[in-house]
Amino acid sequence: MTVSLNRGEVGLPWESRTALLDEIRRVEFAKAIVDAFEAVGTSRPVTLTEAQKADLIDCIESWASQTPGGFEGLPEGMYELRNALHDDLHDSRREPGAL
Repeated sequence: MTVSLNRGEVGLPWESRTALLDEIRRVEFAKAIVDAFEAVGTSRPVTLTEAQKADLIDCIESWASQTPGGFEGLPEGMYELRNALHDDLHDSRREPGAL
């Protein structure tokens, strides 16, 4: 499955997607993120709002802080997804015309 971002799509193995959804399903503010992942199934990329991207970063970072080994202990692709989300938000928040 993939997540659509401004720089392109980021892939995430299905098992990692399942683990992510299991982890964030219990976070009340993440319901819309779970809904976005479940709505597209396997055929289309997930598209998130800016707020959902920021919330998902928070969820992944919290998960990593509670996992032995930190980000290395998370499922495959999770650290890359976190970094891609961060870059995407950074790009969208830059001033127009800034270097």
